[in-house]
Amino acid sequence: MKFAYESMKRFNCQKINDLSLVNASIRPSGESYRDALLSHKTNKNPSELIDKLLEDNHGYLCFQEDTIKFLTDICGLPGSDADNIRRAIGRKQEDRLQAALPSILEGYCKKSDKPREVAEKEAKEFIQIIKDSARYQFGYNHSTGYSMIGYICGYLRYYYPKEFITAYLNNANGESDIKSGTELAKQFGIKIHSIKFRHSLAKYSCDDGGIYKGISSIKFLNEETADELYSIKDEYFGSFIDLLKRISQLKVNSRNLEILIKLDFFKEFGNIGYLLKCNDIFDVWYGKSQIRKEKALELGADFGLIRECCAKETAKTFAGLNSEKLIRLLIKYVPDIETTLHQKIAYQMDNLGYVDIVDKKYKGMCVAIDINVDHAPKVKLYALANGNTIPVKITKKIFKDNPIARGDIVRVLRQSQKPKVKYVGNGQYEETDENEWWIWDYSIVSKEQR
Repeated sequence: MKFAYESMKRFNCQKINDLSLVNASIRPSGESYRDALLSHKTNKNPSELIDKLLEDNHGYLCFQEDTIKFLTDICGLPGSDADNIRRAIGRKQEDRLQAALPSILEGYCKKSDKPREVAEKEAKEFIQIIKDSARYQFGYNHSTGYSMIGYICGYLRYYYPKEFITAYLNNANGESDIKSGTELAKQFGIKIHSIKFRHSLAKYSCDDGGIYKGISSIKFLNEETADELYSIKDEYFGSFIDLLKRISQLKVNSRNLEILIKLDFFKEFGNIGYLLKCNDIFDVWYGKSQIRKEKALELGADFGLIRECCAKETAKTFAGLNSEKLIRLLIKYVPDIETTLHQKIAYQMDNLGYVDIVDKKYKGMCVAIDINVDHAPKVKLYALANGNTIPVKITKKIFKDNPIARGDIVRVLRQSQKPKVKYVGNGQYEETDENEWWIWDYSIVSKEQR
């Protein structure tokens, strides 16, 4: 991608045909003429006839269609014959080319104002150029269509960056694309938020607040769940219990709801621990019209509160329960339960497979998200302060003395960069120009330290 961008800058593209030429030049077939073309050096061909034919390409044979134009516009062959000959040359079918050669030469000589001997020499020289490049020639129709898409994408990226990045992330092909899209958002100062009620759809979406991750990629969740929750985004809910009542009317199962709570999807209603407890109470009591006293004791329920909400009490049963009133009384006694950083990380790794917590107060603290100990231990660290992912190496001795497990919070105390080495055979290694990070001292943050 960087190579293509630098090539376009170097050529100073001003129109679609410029983009097409750059597209062709960065393909394998363009290696022989790429530097000259990008420097706007005009190529001289065997004759002025051919120079004129290729003037839009600065004199370079770039496209399959250029071969066809030579055979039709200069040599006078029918279009179908010209394309068949082009295919034959590309497939190195020399017998088919030789069979067509008299017609090619005859047509060229008729078009040329040079003596036949000179004209035939010019034609044969250019046919050799076609043969040398035919295997990798790029299609002009392909290149132009691709260039038009590139131009439109460039326009959208410049004028509608938030919408463009959202679409890019939704069409990402792997982790590398996600990283590129995330970096592009940072360049534009666009925040990518975690999943959030009232904002998130099934896939990445955007509004005035930025870009929001989608929920359909979360384990056990799907597009239907996302659509159901998004359908109530504009409704007013005075409390989390009001929201739970509404969700009970949707196609959102209890497992999905618990996962979303653990991922802080409903952050506007309180912290994770508090909402999980409220949800437990709601699950137990909502819609219940009566309960045996023995069961109420097992649940640890306060008989005094139950009596306030029931119409009838017998020796063994509370009946005529107003379950909603009871739930609202019960949650008044739920403390604002703190969710630790370790818990949040565990919830995310279990349900997302990655961590997306970003908070500057965690400067110097990282989460171990991947570990490979096949050779020198390699650990992929996620920096909680800025969201960057950093692959690091550790010596076997240091790792053995202070082992790291996936999901551990690591406080890096000392690190440095060293040149990356590669194996060159015979038990030998050599340094490369690329650096890699090594950590030499670190501590594992305990749940108490968090």
